[in-house]
Amino acid sequence: MYIPQLCPYVSPFFWTPSILLNTLYALNNHARFAKSVAQIFMVLNRMSCVVLPAVYNKLWSTMTPIACVMIICVPFAGIWNIIISRTFIVSVRGGFGINYIKAVPWASLSMFQSIFIITALSFTFICTSVTLYKLILLPGRIKSAEKSLCFTSISISFTFVLVAITQILFATCPSCRSDELYILQFLAFDTFTVGSAIILILTNKHLRTSIFTSSKKRKIVNITVTARQSGRFSSTQTY
Repeated sequence: MYIPQLCPYVSPFFWTPSILLNTLYALNNHARFAKSVAQIFMVLNRMSCVVLPAVYNKLWSTMTPIACVMIICVPFAGIWNIIISRTFIVSVRGGFGINYIKAVPWASLSMFQSIFIITALSFTFICTSVTLYKLILLPGRIKSAEKSLCFTSISISFTFVLVAITQILFATCPSCRSDELYILQFLAFDTFTVGSAIILILTNKHLRTSIFTSSKKRKIVNITVTARQSGRFSSTQTY
């Protein structure tokens, strides 16, 4: 709801520096960077399962705590400039977004995001290629696993490419920064955020069945028959 009369009174709450606004913006972008780091460990996990099955469990019992720490810590390499910069609300086509005034001019968020996403894409391509190659060489080929791997990798890569395109444009083409590009960026990040969950549902039959199939409760019928000395029978029925 847009009420022009309230703008002079409400807008200062959004324009003036706010720790809450800065924290929300930093956490939002931290999650995006963390997804790129998590994607790298996911494809490494998948590849090691096929290439090194004998030491897979031992390897990842050691690597999992390291991966968790890196997923939390590494994204700060991309958002440190946000933490020390001033954030504010911007209006885009009737909606709202958060932007920031860079404290360090060269350290743009789009540049770091592009580096993280391109790195994750490179790991995805290399690890998926090695994994698929090893699956094909198996004596008994598992074609369903090969199809699922190809579909998952292509779909996830597509969501990463969408975000990479928008971030590269923001980083390298100042004249391209229009409302249309902001809208495209929002759509790309929405796809980037929910894409993995949708892909997981599409590729996992058991998960898909448990979500979309309504199971009917079965009626349980217990019949107990007791014989008495008088020759009569007493029956108990439970439905």
